[in-house]
Amino acid sequence: MRIAPGTLHYPHVLKRLRPYIRYLRPVRWQFAGALLAGLIYGLASGAGIPLIIKEVLPRIWVEGAQTVPLTDLLIIGAIMIGGMGIRCASEFANMYGMAYCGQRVLEGLRTDTFAHLQKLSLSFFGQRRSGDTVSRLITDTEVLRVGIVTVTNDIIKQPFTLIGAAGVIIYLSIENSEFIFILAFLMSVPVCVFPIRWLAGRLKEKAKKLQAQVGDVSAYVTDSIQAPREIRAFNLQERQIAGMKRRIRELMKWQLKVLKYERSVAPLVEFVATICIAGVIVYSGLNGVGIQQLVPLLGALYFSYEPVKRLGKIAAHLKSMEASLDRLEGISKIEPEVLDPELPVEIEEVDGEIAFNEVCFAYAEDSVLKRVSVKIDPGEVVGIVGPSGAGKTSFINLILRFYDPTEGAVLLDGHDLRLLRQKDLRDAISIVPQEPLLFNATVKENILIGRADATDDEVNEAARQARAHDFITSMEKGYETVIGEKGMRLSGGQRQRLALARAFLRQAPILVLDEAASALDSENEELVQQAIMELARDKTVFIIAHRFSTLSVVNRILVFDNGEVVGDGTNEELEKSCALYRELRQRQKFE
Repeated sequence: MRIAPGTLHYPHVLKRLRPYIRYLRPVRWQFAGALLAGLIYGLASGAGIPLIIKEVLPRIWVEGAQTVPLTDLLIIGAIMIGGMGIRCASEFANMYGMAYCGQRVLEGLRTDTFAHLQKLSLSFFGQRRSGDTVSRLITDTEVLRVGIVTVTNDIIKQPFTLIGAAGVIIYLSIENSEFIFILAFLMSVPVCVFPIRWLAGRLKEKAKKLQAQVGDVSAYVTDSIQAPREIRAFNLQERQIAGMKRRIRELMKWQLKVLKYERSVAPLVEFVATICIAGVIVYSGLNGVGIQQLVPLLGALYFSYEPVKRLGKIAAHLKSMEASLDRLEGISKIEPEVLDPELPVEIEEVDGEIAFNEVCFAYAEDSVLKRVSVKIDPGEVVGIVGPSGAGKTSFINLILRFYDPTEGAVLLDGHDLRLLRQKDLRDAISIVPQEPLLFNATVKENILIGRADATDDEVNEAARQARAHDFITSMEKGYETVIGEKGMRLSGGQRQRLALARAFLRQAPILVLDEAASALDSENEELVQQAIMELARDKTVFIIAHRFSTLSVVNRILVFDNGEVVGDGTNEELEKSCALYRELRQRQKFE
């Protein structure tokens, strides 16, 4: 009569779940209390209800009696209220306690997964759609939460319900020898395992495809939301709608497939239970078993099949969880490519000397930088130019240590960047990207990203230096104005000036400007150029330049082509010695 967990392949899945049980530790006492309530509920259901029926029926249907004495009725009422009260109270305590523990599990699981995402290298994000990553973080963690709590609860609670019901059947069989035959029907319980096992095996692949399709829909929606202007500008609305319809239809197909196998378990078990109960009724009728003896037995027999049905749902849960585990571990099992050293070098004060020693770098098989060797002294303002794909951005990414070189070394003040903590390195660098990312927060909060402990006066001064103070104060709530997702309430030039304000506030010894003035008009560009000259004083500055007017503040220019530095010098020197530099300048003049 015992159902071996291995028959349903529980051990393999439960072994994979073991590392996630740690999320229950902060709520272990609440979880233990909920489990205890579940045990009480299981025993109250499997054994309590049949025994209550056994005690109640003889007191009501007393042979030859016309009425039931009031005392007996009061006892009957007390037994029913007490028994059902215990059952209902324990059920509520179990369900609420498990729901509470489940939410705490979800909190820890999502937080840790998100924290792990923050440690991963940029290459991870370049290979995955952001919407699919969000789906794994939200949807797959929810599936895992349901699994951890529900499976743990049912694996403990349902066997006690089964034990209680089986115990009553055995007790009644010993008490009445005519019921011995009925034990044979109870032995049919393990037969239910075989269809459950088959259904569970079919479910995993379907669940995996369903979760992948959920990720695809999420990614598609994210892409559409992130590009509203482009979609409207190119009249892509109908195409986007049609694409969404296809994905929703595919999602629905896999949802129905999973639903078909999940919902097949209970009817199969109930059908087997009905056959057995019908057999009990026929047998009882042939042997003259009265209703007083039959009803408690039928109740116990029913409660012996209910746990099997629940355990069948556990099998379905486990297969869905396996699919979500595969997807979730596609994040959590990935190790960052860029790691901090075990014994980092401490630099008390950064001078800003940057050196590339025979540096090679490649994305997968694509070589991007080839044997680059340059040295930038502290305080130099260096322009970086070259055609698209020449390696300019990769050069900067290595300085920020978003990636490590495949050969050679990048040095800061004579120290290999791989010997420094990433936080220490990036605290020493301010960056203004070509397309600055602003958060859906206030202007002040967006500037404080540069230095979180800055005072209001320092924030205002940084905004003035970036020529942003005037337009900020003209807004309805000034520095407390919420600027919308990605700063959608601001113009391109205003967004870049806020990003510049962050850099002014940070006051780091190394400054990286990726075409920071590209969205400014000529008047503001001149003002910002003056501010950059002031900001660049006593700092090492790198300016990726697409417009050569930006190079007016630099004292040295590096020319990149096909991953190599083909020119290094001042504007006048490169005009004489570098054909590519002359070509780039001439092309921009023509444009």
